[in-house]
Amino acid sequence: MLRALGLLEEFGDIPGSLREGFRIGAPEPVSVTTIRKNHKSSLDRPTVIEEHIQTELAAGRYTGPFDKDTLERLIGPFQTAPLGVVDKPSSPGKFCIIQDFSFPRDVAGDSLNSKIDADEFSCDWGFFEHVVKSVLDAPSGTMAATFDVDAAYRQMPVHPDDQPHIVVHWNGQFWVDHNVPFGAASSNGIFGRCGDAMKAIYTRLGFGTVHKWVDDFLFIQSPPGRFSPSEPGIFNDVQAIYDVADQLGWHWKRSKTRPFSTAFVYLGFVWDIPTRQVSIPDTKRLKYAGRLEDWSGRAKVTLKECQQLLGSLIHCCLVVPEGRPRLANLIGFMAGYPHADKLRFLARNPTNLVLGETRWWASKLSNPSLSLTIRTPPPRLELAVHTDASSSFGLGIILNNQWRAWRLLQGWDKDRRNIGWAEALAVELAISWIAAQGCQGALCTIHCDNQGVVFAWKAGRSRNPPQNDAIMRALAVCVEHDLWIDLKYVNTANNPANRPSCGLRPLGDLTQACDKIPVPASIRHLLAEATL
Repeated sequence: MLRALGLLEEFGDIPGSLREGFRIGAPEPVSVTTIRKNHKSSLDRPTVIEEHIQTELAAGRYTGPFDKDTLERLIGPFQTAPLGVVDKPSSPGKFCIIQDFSFPRDVAGDSLNSKIDADEFSCDWGFFEHVVKSVLDAPSGTMAATFDVDAAYRQMPVHPDDQPHIVVHWNGQFWVDHNVPFGAASSNGIFGRCGDAMKAIYTRLGFGTVHKWVDDFLFIQSPPGRFSPSEPGIFNDVQAIYDVADQLGWHWKRSKTRPFSTAFVYLGFVWDIPTRQVSIPDTKRLKYAGRLEDWSGRAKVTLKECQQLLGSLIHCCLVVPEGRPRLANLIGFMAGYPHADKLRFLARNPTNLVLGETRWWASKLSNPSLSLTIRTPPPRLELAVHTDASSSFGLGIILNNQWRAWRLLQGWDKDRRNIGWAEALAVELAISWIAAQGCQGALCTIHCDNQGVVFAWKAGRSRNPPQNDAIMRALAVCVEHDLWIDLKYVNTANNPANRPSCGLRPLGDLTQACDKIPVPASIRHLLAEATL
């Protein structure tokens, strides 16, 4: 079908990978068998793990069990990652099994994820602003439907040469996993690559505008006509979408399909096409209000509790944009926490300024009709901004015809700081530089060659605490100056900031910036501005 639709050149890697298995990005074979102890969360719920193993065996995605010696004779040295169990927030009483491929975190380069370059596994995402544009552009009669991919990652096969990296260990027995696991740094990109191909196929076949967020797909279709890409024979036809998927072996979870309507739920929001309004679903609004009430009622709160609350409120800011300035004190309060692992449970008293913000948010979230009439972003500033970071030298930023560089100092890669943190820090400093130019009330595009940072920025948070801090500080600058930042991925080969990040002067007629920009006090000991 890719060939018939003229898509084979763009997605020619996919057919072979589906036949032979996808490479997960491990740079070399496993040389020594390493068996990690499973996390306490899995040991506390052994039945959940055992049921999961039986499900995977029945689906043909696991082979086993084997003892250690037998498996080594079959596939050579292998390694396991700790198993863990986490609650599914959207499905009370149900659990998600994870393999912690980032373990151990305190030994550089010893985990599978530390060896995978996630930037090699890029894909497209249907972000909030993309849906806003689609809804704003929708003519009368437009409808939308949502679809969920069944066992998304687990549909993707892993190349046999990489399967020794993802062996499953439980109660002294071992299973070979043949499919892309949850938790690997490349998993999103592998599945996302196939999702991009499906999106392109549906678009080329005339199924309208298609957006995707991980395993959630959104089809927006306008009535067939001069200005509509929708084909008349498949307009608002759910079965037609199923038929294409069935032909290709793509499995939709049909129980989660929501048929075509003028209102739809996507990215955790309710969108109403005719009224051009977007709102927070009542269940989520009440959940966030309860979380806010619980947090505000505590005498002391931990950094993790603050991060969880802030993530919820940042999500709400997409519908409550006037709430962005009401996060500045919470972000500043979070900056006062130490980030050493041994101090991660430290609790502090919220300040009166922070509690004032939470009272404002509590009032907002108590409104059952809370919604936003969507509008276009503010005017875009014509700035050419690129950022980059390298572990060999430091940070580089180019803004129009000027550049800056910082050297990372000894100890920068401690306390869970990594290259992703450095990339996020470069974006933060670029935003501070833009603000220092006097820019405000505007939309700015910044180009970054780290997919993980782009994804974290779009999501408004990161699972890595130091990277999350950089994002939060950057958001505080955006709030202060009313800046809208459109962070876009750019390939390293096309990123002019790559050279200064590696300690090399940039190409072309560029000059080093002379003006000073503020560097957060908490990280000044980790950076030194470089002249190159």
